[in-house]
Amino acid sequence: MFLELLAQSAEEKCHLSHEEKILVGVSGGADSLAMLVGLHSLGYALVVGHLDHALRAESAQDAAFVQNMAAQLGVPFVTERVDVGAWAQINKQSIEEAAREVRYRFLFEQARRCDAGVVAVAHHADDQVETILMHFLRGAALSGLAGMPFRRLMPQWDAKIPLVRPLLGISREVIEDYLRAENLTPRVDLSNEDTTYFRNRLRHALIPELETYNPQVKQVIWRMSQVLGEEDAFLDTLAQDAWERCFHARSAEHVELVRDTLLKLPMALQRRVLRQAISLLRPDLRDVGFDAVLRGLAFAAEPSESGEIDLVAQLHLAVVRDVLILKDWQAPLPDFGQPLLVAEADVLVLTPEHPVQLTHGWYITAEVIPEVPTDLAERFRQMGAEEAWLDLDKVTLPLTVRSRKPGERWQPLGMTQGRQTLQDFFINQKVPSHLRDRWPLVCSGDVVAWVGSIRPSEAFRLTEDTRRILRLQLKLADQNGDALSVKID
Repeated sequence: MFLELLAQSAEEKCHLSHEEKILVGVSGGADSLAMLVGLHSLGYALVVGHLDHALRAESAQDAAFVQNMAAQLGVPFVTERVDVGAWAQINKQSIEEAAREVRYRFLFEQARRCDAGVVAVAHHADDQVETILMHFLRGAALSGLAGMPFRRLMPQWDAKIPLVRPLLGISREVIEDYLRAENLTPRVDLSNEDTTYFRNRLRHALIPELETYNPQVKQVIWRMSQVLGEEDAFLDTLAQDAWERCFHARSAEHVELVRDTLLKLPMALQRRVLRQAISLLRPDLRDVGFDAVLRGLAFAAEPSESGEIDLVAQLHLAVVRDVLILKDWQAPLPDFGQPLLVAEADVLVLTPEHPVQLTHGWYITAEVIPEVPTDLAERFRQMGAEEAWLDLDKVTLPLTVRSRKPGERWQPLGMTQGRQTLQDFFINQKVPSHLRDRWPLVCSGDVVAWVGSIRPSEAFRLTEDTRRILRLQLKLADQNGDALSVKID
C-alpha cells in the first residue's frame, strides 16, 4: 500500500522524474527512512543529505546510521554538522526555527553542488494536520489553513529548485507498517517526546483530546486542507491578475503599487497583493501577521500625515502621489525617473553652449530663437511641460540651475499680481516632498524663471513686444550621448 501511494504522490503531486536527480533529506527517523527506501525501490535517482544538528549526544550515531543505509542502497551521501544551539543563540531564534533554517540551507546548498533538480523532505499526513493546527492557533489566513503543498519553490533557499513532500498524503500508521514489513529499524529521536516544543504538545496532548470529540479528526483536517488548498490556488490565480494590474515598478530595495487600483480590489485580493509585495523584499519571512497586513491596507486607504509608516520586518510603507511604496527602512524613496539635480547644493551655469546635466540622463538646454515665429500661437498649443519659452530681453545671462531656497517665493505664469512660495506651488502641483529640494529651478540672476517640467515665470512671459526668445528644454540623451527631446509625464 505504501509504495502504491508513494508512487502516485511522486508522479502526480510532486511531478518527479526518473531522469532527474533528487536530494533527499534523511534524518534517520521513520519518515525519512521510509521515503529513502521507497523512492529507491521506485527507481528514482537519489542523493542522501543528512544534517547533524549537534543537539543530542547520539547525533553522530544518527549520521553514521544514515551513511550506512545510503551505502547499502548504493546511493551517494553528503553530510554536515552544525551546532544549531549556538546558531539559535547568535541569531536569536528558537531551536525549532534555527533547526529549520539550518536544515533547508544545507539541503539546497547540497542540491546545487550535486546538480539535483529537486529537494525531497519527509513531511507526511500527520505532520500536515499538526501544521494546520499550529497555523490555526496562531491565526493564519486561508493559505496557512491549506497547510503544506506537495511541491513548491522556496525562493529564500533557491529560485529554481523546488521542495517536494512525497509522503504528504500518507499517514504515520501506513509508514510504520511499511518499515515493519521491510524489517527496517529507524533511529529514535527522544526529543520528539519533549512537550516543551509546541508541535510535540499538539501531537501528544491536543490531537488526542480532539479525537475524543471526533475519532476521525485527523482525516477531517487533512481533507479540509485539500479543499482549502484548491480554493487557495484559485484565489492565487485571481491575485496574480490583480498583481499585474497593481504593479508599477520595483528594485532590489522597493516595490511600487498603483494605490487606486489596489484599493478598488476586494479586500481578500488586497491582502494577497500586499503580501506578495512583502514576499518580494522579504522572501525568507515565513509568517506575515494578519494585523500588519490590515494596518498596511488601512494606511494605503488613509495615509498618515507623515506619508510613511513602519510596517513589518524593517519594511516601511509610503504613499507618494498615487503610488504605494514598500521599501527597506534605510532605502530612499524612489524618484520615479524624474530629472533632478544630482545634489541639492548644485548651482550650475546654463548657456546655449553648455547644457546642464541632471539625473537619469536628462539635460536642460537653452537655445536662442532670434525672431518670433509667425505660428507662435500654434506652437504654444502643442508645447509640453518639458519646454518653456522666455522673453530673452528680460533674461540676465548666463542662467543658473539650482534648488530652492528656504521660504523662496516666485511668480508662476498666470499669476499677474503678487508672488507665491515655492513650497505652496510644489504642494499644489503634487510634487513629492522628498523630491522638492532637488527639483531643478532655472534662474535669471536670483529670480526663478522656470520650475523645470512644470511652469515658467510670469516675469519672463512673451508679450507683443517680445523680439527674441530663449527656448528652454528638458532632453534625454540617447545611447550615443545625443540629446533627444522627450515629453515629461
